[in-house]
Amino acid sequence: MKQTYNIVCVSDENYIQHMAVMLCSLFENNKNNIFCIYLLTPNISQVSKQRLTKLCKHYNSELIIYVCPIDKMSHLPTGRWNTIMYMKLLIPQLLPSDTERCLFLDVDMIINEDITELYHINLANNIIAAAEDIPDCVHIKKRLGLPQNEVYINSGVMVCNLKAWRKLETQFPIFDFVHSITDKIQNEQDVIALYFRGKLEIIPIRWNMVTFYFNRVPKIFPKYLPELQEAKRYPAIIHFAAPIKPWFRDSQHPYAYLYKKYLCTYAKLLNIEVNLHFPYGEKLTQRKRFNKNIRNLLNRIGIIKDAGYTPSVQ
Repeated sequence: MKQTYNIVCVSDENYIQHMAVMLCSLFENNKNNIFCIYLLTPNISQVSKQRLTKLCKHYNSELIIYVCPIDKMSHLPTGRWNTIMYMKLLIPQLLPSDTERCLFLDVDMIINEDITELYHINLANNIIAAAEDIPDCVHIKKRLGLPQNEVYINSGVMVCNLKAWRKLETQFPIFDFVHSITDKIQNEQDVIALYFRGKLEIIPIRWNMVTFYFNRVPKIFPKYLPELQEAKRYPAIIHFAAPIKPWFRDSQHPYAYLYKKYLCTYAKLLNIEVNLHFPYGEKLTQRKRFNKNIRNLLNRIGIIKDAGYTPSVQ
């Protein structure tokens, strides 16, 4: 009997198409696995529910939707993000009590490899396994009062030991903790860094290849540089964690084409029409757009070398 892998996602109606694309990539690259997909959402239309259910059934997987009111979260600090990010903290409460492990995945991703190895990673005495965040977290740790040797993760990919998490919650419920530190935090990653301090396991960067790692001058801690070239060529999970995502026409990401590939797969499977004429993500005047395109061309052919440009993968 095949094992069922528990996958948790958070999305509202605006990101349902992107979730469908991520799921298509997960299913297509894990054809020997069976999944139970848990969607935590503040709202979802009947059409979206039907489409996601049909998509999961096509791959012999199950979809379970939890509609989570965000009233109790509406006052929490959000910075430039969305309140629904705090729904990640509800995972052990919402999933069945006999579910001992899950893999959380943000929806702005492409799953490019079988996730079995990641799912079964040895957590030892830790509760969450995730990739370390980019070097900007040095300043975040200062704001949170964390020593620099403490771990600050990117919460887009997390293997969670739910049994251990629930045990910790019996000692100090996580939302009680959140309410006690609202003056410090800006997002759920801040909460995770503080609440799970000393209980975070680091995974290789290939399992969460954020956009900043693909920059000409990558935003990455030097200790991960030996992993970088191989991870860029063969990323296991591609995380489009930047404002200009691949569903925008002006995305420069070297793997943006995979988003369109799996979007077409999704459309074909469900026999629906999708818009492949993507809008621009960056709102520029016509003149500024022309200048930007010229600059990108000059970067592409190597005449100029902007640090933040994302060149093709060699």
